[in-house]
Amino acid sequence: MITSIGNNFGAGEITLKDFQSEKLVVLNGKFSFNNKSEAFKAASVLEFYVTALSIPRSGMSAGYIMFETEGKFYGTTVKTWVKNQNTVCIEKLDYWSDQTDEYTIYLVSMYVPKGQRGVFECGKETRLKLTNTTSDNRYDYFHGCYIDDNWCMIALTTGSYDTKSQPYDDIVTLEGFPTDVDIELPFVGDNINGVQKYGTDMLEANIKNGVLTIKNIEFGWGGMPRDHFLYAICIRDKQ
Repeated sequence: MITSIGNNFGAGEITLKDFQSEKLVVLNGKFSFNNKSEAFKAASVLEFYVTALSIPRSGMSAGYIMFETEGKFYGTTVKTWVKNQNTVCIEKLDYWSDQTDEYTIYLVSMYVPKGQRGVFECGKETRLKLTNTTSDNRYDYFHGCYIDDNWCMIALTTGSYDTKSQPYDDIVTLEGFPTDVDIELPFVGDNINGVQKYGTDMLEANIKNGVLTIKNIEFGWGGMPRDHFLYAICIRDKQ
C-alpha cells in the first residue's frame, strides 16, 4: 500500500494499492473529494504527493472520474501521469459542479518511464471464458487479458446489453482470470446517441475471486445493443 503525504485539491488522506519496479508503477484504488473546496478550484492539475516512487517520471496513463446525480452515476476518463518521484498528477475536469458536490477518482492505472528506448516485447494474451450467471448480457464482443506475476490487464466490451424490470447485480465468472485480484472499478456505458449531458453512464463494479460484479443495474440502463466496457490494470495480492 502507498499513502499520500498531501495533495493540492483539498482531499483527505489517499491510500492506494501499489506495485513498483524499475520499469513500471501500478496504482489501484479510489478516493473522493469535495469539488466546492477552494483548493480544488485553485488547482489547474490535481496532484497528490508520496514519499518516493520507483520511476522518475512517466508517460500518460488513464483513470476515471465518476459522480452521482439524480440517483445515477456518470463520468469519463481522465489522464494521469507521474510528474516526479514524489508527485502523481491527474487531469482536472470540472464540468459537473452544478450537479454534484463530490467527485470520485478511480486509479486502475499503469505508469511506465518516459523517454525509454529499447525493444518492446508483447506479452502473451490469456483467453478467458466468461460465464454470465444472472442475465443474458453478452460480455464477449471483445475481451482481452494479460497476466503477469504481479499484475494483470483486463478489457471487456459488451456485444449486447439488456436490463431487467427491477434493479439487480450482474455477476460474471471470469474463468482463467487470477483469483488473487480484489479491485473496485467503473463499468462504462457508451452513450452511443450522444444525448447524455453529464458525461457518459457509469455503474459501480468490482472483481474479486475471479468474479466480476456490476452493481445495481436499473431498468433501461443503456438499452440494447450497446458497446459498454471496462478496462483496468489490476494488482495481484501475492501474500
